[in-house]
Amino acid sequence: MERARKEELEARWKACCDPLPGGIPYVNRRPCRIKAKEGGRRFIEILAERFPGKLSEEEWLQVFRDELIVRKATGEPVTDPHLLVTTGHQYERLLPDWVEPEVGTDLKVIHEDEVLLIIDKPAPIPMHEGGRFCKNTLMWLMNQAWPELDVRYAHRLDAETSGALVCVKGRDYRSAVQLSFEQGDVFKSYLARIQGWPDWEKLLIENDVPAEGRVWGKPLQAATEVKLLERCPDGTALVEARPLTGRTHQIRVHLWQEGFPIVGDRLYLPGRKLGVAEIAGMGAEPLALRSWKIAFPHPVTGKQVGFEAEGGL
Repeated sequence: MERARKEELEARWKACCDPLPGGIPYVNRRPCRIKAKEGGRRFIEILAERFPGKLSEEEWLQVFRDELIVRKATGEPVTDPHLLVTTGHQYERLLPDWVEPEVGTDLKVIHEDEVLLIIDKPAPIPMHEGGRFCKNTLMWLMNQAWPELDVRYAHRLDAETSGALVCVKGRDYRSAVQLSFEQGDVFKSYLARIQGWPDWEKLLIENDVPAEGRVWGKPLQAATEVKLLERCPDGTALVEARPLTGRTHQIRVHLWQEGFPIVGDRLYLPGRKLGVAEIAGMGAEPLALRSWKIAFPHPVTGKQVGFEAEGGL
């Protein structure tokens, strides 16, 4: 990859992040599509079920009085909270003066060819919109920075995980790359700094992990190979972790189950305790987990290609 092209892509990314678009107050529009089981019911009942504990009934009534529920197709406000809604109709809840948390923006381009874009993902930054985030997300910013590339990610990294991420240009080759991930044809290696000194040099962990990273989710089979790289003077250790399956939070859960939670992990805590799942702010201690190396068959040539995110933890 030519240096000038790399610098161009990174400069365009930086321009889209200065200032971060989600840091400028705007009207956040939250979609609400009426499901089949909700048709014929009062709108306020549905909202209370969709967002339990968020607002009291009186607060929801005020939302309607303030005309902050609109029909998506026309923008017309819905002022009757007792409206009997119709299956399939779409609405939006307006959240004025919305400001998103700050995110990491130190993105580097590792490789580009006719179909692939490999980046060194910064952290913390969520991959896509959800919760408090809409514009300050990797997908939003990449599409703003490089709209002509039609970039789509082929796999996911947690918001607080940095490092090598495979993206594909357009739809045509995305399924081929994703199939490689699903079939286990992808080599993935992560660096992690863990709390404590293990007495092993290598370890194969084959414990179940909860589905979708949910603490009480259905247990799914998972396997991770771990290799000790260094025992550090501060009582932590640097390890290489190779996930042999692709479960959400797999490395974090497996190391936590073995009594060695990752430094900076706010969910999987020492003593097999659980914390909070919210994305840490920019001032918090970062999650010491980095996507280090990745290799897979190129979707055009079929030849094995490999990439590495420089820098450690």
